[in-house]
Amino acid sequence: MSKKIQEAIKRGDLIDYDEVFANLPKRRQEAILKRARYIQAAIALRRLRKALKLSQEKLAQKMKVKREFVSRIERGEQNVTLETLYKIAEATDKEFRFSFR
Repeated sequence: MSKKIQEAIKRGDLIDYDEVFANLPKRRQEAILKRARYIQAAIALRRLRKALKLSQEKLAQKMKVKREFVSRIERGEQNVTLETLYKIAEATDKEFRFSFR
């Protein structure tokens, strides 16, 4: 951590995220970005499930998986495969689309 950031923390100042991120080692930046992808999937699933007023248990039953599996996805701790995404879509009567931008 840079001296400038350490001093800002001591003063209780807000620190610019981009500056902090840029000062991290490349390996740590990659790990953070990888984790962010899991969290994005987690947020999307939780929003969909709640919008449909489904419990984790009910969604898991529809997907034919354990509730803990759904819970791990929603915590960003589970790798989500294409097969899982299609199961979610089928269980929620939604269409899954995959695209590159």
